Amino acid sequence: FNVGQYRREYTKIYKSFEFFRPDNEEGLKIRQHCASAALNDVRQYLANEGGQVAVFDATNTTRERRMTIFEFAEQNGFKVFFVESICEDPVVIQENIMVSV
Repeated sequence: FNVGQYRREYTKIYKSFEFFRPDNEEGLKIRQHCASAALNDVRQYLANEGGQVAVFDATNTTRERRMTIFEFAEQNGFKVFFVESICEDPVVIQENIMVSV
């Protein structure tokens, strides 16, 4: 459940880093909508389609987003844990930025 893929399918408007700026209210609403759609699909998969494990693949860097995920899991009787990946290689970071926009 890659939230970036939901975003790419939802909109073709933004082709730059501007979409991800914290002061971009329209971008924030779209990102929240895509995260919510992915979580709804996670619920459907785990609760109704026999899924046992789901990966909610997103940045989830803010405490608010992590709390949203935690509350979602708690409300649905799911267990949750977070995996953090740290990369300091500038080439890999640049490649990821180019793929994200």
